[in-house]
Amino acid sequence: MMTAILQEAFNMASGFSEKEQEIIALRWIGEMKIPDFIEMIKDDVQWEKSFYESQDVLEMLADKAIKEAEEGKSERIGWDEL
Repeated sequence: MMTAILQEAFNMASGFSEKEQEIIALRWIGEMKIPDFIEMIKDDVQWEKSFYESQDVLEMLADKAIKEAEEGKSERIGWDEL
């Protein structure tokens, strides 16, 4: 099963010549082998899903950090001090 957006993209691409389709595929996939590309996509989807599902936790942590900063319980440091 394919989403409507992905189906539309493939439908649009199917209207191009074979050479143009090859260019599109190379830009999208690059020199990767198809199984590696699929694994990369699965990893990206998992990351997006995890990030989306953790919004309430991230919001809580951000609120806590803001509160601690307002109470003077934190200090500004540079990346080299982490």
